[in-house]
Amino acid sequence: MVHVSNRSIQDMNILFSSWAVVLTVMGITLDKWVELISEDERAKMNHSPWMMCCPALWPEDDLKVVRIMMMSSLGLSFLLNLILGMKFTYLIPQNKYIQLFTTILGFFSGILLLWALILYHNKLKQGQSTYFSSYRITWIMYTAYLNVFFLSVCGILSLLECKLSTSSCTCLNIHKSDKECKESENSIEGISLPESTAMPHSIVRAHTVNSKEDTLNKKLQTRRVTWAL
Repeated sequence: MVHVSNRSIQDMNILFSSWAVVLTVMGITLDKWVELISEDERAKMNHSPWMMCCPALWPEDDLKVVRIMMMSSLGLSFLLNLILGMKFTYLIPQNKYIQLFTTILGFFSGILLLWALILYHNKLKQGQSTYFSSYRITWIMYTAYLNVFFLSVCGILSLLECKLSTSSCTCLNIHKSDKECKESENSIEGISLPESTAMPHSIVRAHTVNSKEDTLNKKLQTRRVTWAL
């Protein structure tokens, strides 16, 4: 059975959450999420759900809900990465309540981003029948789906860390690491009471009484020998 420590889970959690934030910011800066193609296939226009105004091929700005959901997912991803970084540097206590909060943040931000992407696809299908003939998805859209996977993995790792912390060492001190906690447990288990080498008082008293009786018997025997002589 493979044993995974809480520290390694925290490392992977920060890695996945950081990649989710980086890819989301990269998707904001790049506009070529989808390539819109007109009916005569001459006019091609790049489109992104982060655009505040739509191009000429798609004049209706009906993506406000999609942008709000994606901005909310971005804010939750930043908050998740911040909390995981503060946990990693022991700036906040590492208890099960913080781990449950990061679990909820990871799953909720991933579900919110997935919902926004599905809604964006529905808007593209509605616009295809009205404003443009077809559209082509670029690689940036696939990185957005990859962010959903990263955020879901962060939620799973936080839940796994919460289960491991309840069954293993439960040090809630901010400045204690897992290694120090294990060493403290081993030191507590290693301490044992010294064996008492002194004999009980009753035995000592009995021994002293017996020694006095032996000396009296010896004196009586010597007196009997002298009288016999």
